[in-house]
Amino acid sequence: MKKRNIILLFALFVFAASLAFKATADTHNVALFWIIKNSVEKKQGDQNWKGAKKGELIFNNDVVRTQKKSFALIKFNDASTLRLGPNSEVQVYGENNPSSTNISSGDVGFTMTKRKNGAFEFTTPTSVASIRGTQGLLAVQINGTDFLTIVEGLVRFVNKISHDTVDVGAGQTGESDSNGNLTVHQSTQGDLNRLTQLNNAFGQKHELRLQFRGNDGQIHELIIETQQ
Repeated sequence: MKKRNIILLFALFVFAASLAFKATADTHNVALFWIIKNSVEKKQGDQNWKGAKKGELIFNNDVVRTQKKSFALIKFNDASTLRLGPNSEVQVYGENNPSSTNISSGDVGFTMTKRKNGAFEFTTPTSVASIRGTQGLLAVQINGTDFLTIVEGLVRFVNKISHDTVDVGAGQTGESDSNGNLTVHQSTQGDLNRLTQLNNAFGQKHELRLQFRGNDGQIHELIIETQQ
């Protein structure tokens, strides 16, 4: 992503936070809903699930889930992105910058900005993937098997049961299961198609709408044409 786009994204976070939310001292917004298709929900702490809206902020510890035939694209404030496929559930952690995401289920595509200090971690019931900047897909199945497909970069992949560790590089797919098995193979066309189909569900250009109350007391709407 170009530097000017990163600056624009940061400005959007500041703008949205100042207009729509009053965060407490121990609450930090780390992401927002960039694209929503069909039924997507968000939950804070012990609160009930509620429907998510495009442009809505996501805070530290928030849980996001998509229903059947539903998709969500989440943008972090460091310009990293998550693409959630149908029947996915993730919990986001971080203060100011995202630090980790727990994926309970579903296909989650990711484009993570390169980091100089510290790795971003994806955790599942079976595995941990440590990422410093890369693109790929982590598919978490209900039977306890995870598939990590990488198209760019290098990821350290750990099975939490056996504690076995492998590096998964570009063009490779790691498989980790609940029996402690951990393997790496060259990505098949099926592995790559899974990621391509998820990315294609979002298209290219989108419209982000943010509502705010002006000095005149009236509700105004800011419309921003965006790309993934």
